[in-house]
Amino acid sequence: MSIKNQRDFWAGILFAAFGIFFIVTAQENELGTAERMGPAYFPTLLGGCLALLGTVCAVKGFFFAGDSPDGGRVTRFNWKVLGLVLGGIVLFCLLLDLTGFVIALAVMITVCSAASEEFRAKEVIALIVILAALCWVVFVYLLGMTIPVIPAFLVK
Repeated sequence: MSIKNQRDFWAGILFAAFGIFFIVTAQENELGTAERMGPAYFPTLLGGCLALLGTVCAVKGFFFAGDSPDGGRVTRFNWKVLGLVLGGIVLFCLLLDLTGFVIALAVMITVCSAASEEFRAKEVIALIVILAALCWVVFVYLLGMTIPVIPAFLVK
């Protein structure tokens, strides 16, 4: 017997493993009851849901082929995409205090967008404008977070 859809099967195994990991590590704290939840209650509940979802996904991948044009085969890992996405996040963290929220966000979105084969400058610029405005409204205006929005040398 062979795995019908490798991508679904291995994704399910990964989800289930993470779910079980979260369940086990959450047990270091008190679980509590549904009426009086302890610090381990919610992570255990989420870990259980993730493990259940992973099990369903793995079983589906094992028995059913699905409608993927490539048969659900696992392809070669793309290190360039991982490097660009993680690099964009690291750049955001490094640039936030130095350049402010707007510029750091623009750099992160540009670097992460470069990971896609469908990179279009106009769409990236629109995404930067919309996300910068949305993030400013949520984090600075509504939540009142004190993060630099623009570089400090522009304020003086």
